[in-house]
Amino acid sequence: MVFQYVFFQNAVMAGILAAIACGVIGSYVVVKRLVFISGGISHAAFGGIGLGLFLGYNPLLTAIIFSVFSSSILGIISKKAYQR
Repeated sequence: MVFQYVFFQNAVMAGILAAIACGVIGSYVVVKRLVFISGGISHAAFGGIGLGLFLGYNPLLTAIIFSVFSSSILGIISKKAYQR
């Protein structure tokens, strides 16, 4: 049986833990109405990948930089909009 292999047991355990974590985080995102913010951050990461490839830099590094920058800007904007 496939459960005799240790790597398969590890993969199943990782899948179960990821499913639990994603379920909790997904519920929080839906309740707080942050669904479109995550889409915006992912599209900013696409822009970072494209710019990194165009300029010859590491695309992963530029995607991380763009994602952190865009999430910071969106956080500031949403905090100011909440205060009004």
